[in-house]
Amino acid sequence: MMKKENKKGQITIFIILAICIVIILFLLFVKKSDLVQIFSKKSPIQDIKNCINEYATQGIAILDSQGGSINPQNFFLYNGSKVDYICYRNQYYQACVMQKPMLKEDIENELKKYLEQNTKECISNVRSSLESSGYQVIMEESPNINVELLPNDVKITYESNIQLIKDTSTEAYKNIKVDVNSKLYEFTEIASSIANWEARYGNSETMNYMYFHPDMKVEKKTRSDGTKIYILTDRNTLEQFMFATRSFAIPPGITGN
Repeated sequence: MMKKENKKGQITIFIILAICIVIILFLLFVKKSDLVQIFSKKSPIQDIKNCINEYATQGIAILDSQGGSINPQNFFLYNGSKVDYICYRNQYYQACVMQKPMLKEDIENELKKYLEQNTKECISNVRSSLESSGYQVIMEESPNINVELLPNDVKITYESNIQLIKDTSTEAYKNIKVDVNSKLYEFTEIASSIANWEARYGNSETMNYMYFHPDMKVEKKTRSDGTKIYILTDRNTLEQFMFATRSFAIPPGITGN
């Protein structure tokens, strides 16, 4: 009985040693870069997603602080931010004219242009990194970027048609999709409604919006020239969106009824 048990123990030891030798040989002959990819299971295009996400987050922050514009042309300087007018009239005692009747679409286009301008170098660096890792990279020189504002989300689709070829394997990525959590959709809905009230009646009641949107704080700051700065704050995420209006402005020194 003792001999049988000893034989079983020896066999077990040999099996363990054999497994260890295989692992050591595997580690010796497999490249470090391949090991990282195998164990992390990271997609080769994750860096492209990270690039898009980084600049999308930057762009959204700019849009939030500047009334939905990356480079405002008609703005009111408020606490260092160029807050764009979305409804404006230069004259006194006159209703404002909508500057952005399609605010949601305008913001989508603004973010699209921002991404097209700023992600080129970043994605070019990712391409170079993939090629240095042994990939043959085939991709369009000027890929199309689509931006869509959705509830609680900014959806970005990078139409890349990327092919990554390495050894005998090929990976194809027609579209790369990135989602960024944001309240831009909700902000545009409320801002558009406020601007319409300003264009029609010259003012809006912020309490009404907070009643129907309890998660949203709506503030109105009236300036001496008749400009109103609206600040929308999501109570849960603390994300803010600011925009300006100027409607039925009253000359300084005259008190309105």
